[in-house]
Amino acid sequence: MKQQKILFVIVSILAFTNGFAQKNMPAEKEKYSPLRQLTIDPAIGIHTNFGTDLLLSTLVQWNPQKHLSFASHSSFNINNIAQRNFNGIKTDYNYSINQKFGVGTTFYTKRSSNTFLLMAGVKYTSFKESLINPDNNKVSASVNAFSPDYGLMYDFRKGGKKYFFSFRMYVPLYPWPVKNVDISAADGNMNNIALEFGVGIKIK
Repeated sequence: MKQQKILFVIVSILAFTNGFAQKNMPAEKEKYSPLRQLTIDPAIGIHTNFGTDLLLSTLVQWNPQKHLSFASHSSFNINNIAQRNFNGIKTDYNYSINQKFGVGTTFYTKRSSNTFLLMAGVKYTSFKESLINPDNNKVSASVNAFSPDYGLMYDFRKGGKKYFFSFRMYVPLYPWPVKNVDISAADGNMNNIALEFGVGIKIK
């Protein structure tokens, strides 16, 4: 009888310990979970127009739920990094500033994540060109314009608890198929695909 009581106590303790461990495992995972993270991810990149530009950008991303992501993407593009001087035409400056906001979903693995975002915003472009003719008379023309900017963004991240490396790709949906359904307009989209590489930090 005494042995049965001891055995019952041992079994009860083991059962309680196992139940307590199972109950606290999700909490331990939650402690190091990438969910509900606010991250800042600066990056440098290029567009796929033969690498004639330089792109500096920052992605701020917030994940309030497991598969829900909100993002803000800001970028400064030097559209003609070589500053052309061809046939008497000189490019004085050529740059654009982009600001987009997006919503999407994130899928997680052990030390990495994959995020897909639908982005929309505005782009400001400014450039100036000067024509120098044989008589040394300088004629300049400049353009400052706003245009819509929306598309799809993919963001891959890999790293530790606080810092991570990232790669992201942005595929614009303008002008094709929104402004022009002619497939030839897709050349503008292809030239403006952005490839970015960065190092980010988890703020919260």
